[in-house]
Amino acid sequence: MTSIDANSLLMGGGIKSVNWKDNPVGHTVIGTITETPKVEQMKKFNSDELDFWPSGDPKMQIIVTLQTDQRDPANADDDGKRRLHISPRMMTCVREAILKVGAKGLEIGGRLAVQRVGGTGAVGDPYTFAAEYGAPTVDPGGLLGGGQGTPAAAPVSAAAQSLGISTPPAATAGIACPPGMDPGKWAALPVEQQRAISAAMAPQPATPGVTPPF
Repeated sequence: MTSIDANSLLMGGGIKSVNWKDNPVGHTVIGTITETPKVEQMKKFNSDELDFWPSGDPKMQIIVTLQTDQRDPANADDDGKRRLHISPRMMTCVREAILKVGAKGLEIGGRLAVQRVGGTGAVGDPYTFAAEYGAPTVDPGGLLGGGQGTPAAAPVSAAAQSLGISTPPAATAGIACPPGMDPGKWAALPVEQQRAISAAMAPQPATPGVTPPF
């Protein structure tokens, strides 16, 4: 059975999942990862029954919590957090986006964008997706200089720029823990990741004429 964090079970019930069914081709979700991605077994379509591959192996998916700019006008308590279910069909484009920026995987503070680019969701015509990823930092050991001295900031790739990610200033003191996050986990994060999450959780005014990063 998949291990579940107690606080996630206690506090996570109010986070909305990303909805592809009721949105057209071109619908995009963009956000900053606020929790360690989790793995869980998928369920059959329109059922609570667990799903398996023909081999008998369980079908698994990745659950990522994103801090987005989306708000439900009918819900005054909507803080913009969304759960993205990365199914096996979506994993390919997300993996390619991660490899494109030289990251090792999805990390807290990373910026992820996923767009529905095709498909109706019906049998024989599944949804298809495109993705972009911006890693919060790069391992200094992988940079020229071997990580000597102060760790270098992550280089800004074209994909990261399209997600609104810029090179952060040098780390100094920690940043105040945002509401709704575990203070212990927050204190353990690098300052760069604290800064990225704080920026994502701040109210963002709509910018006319801005197009999705695809």
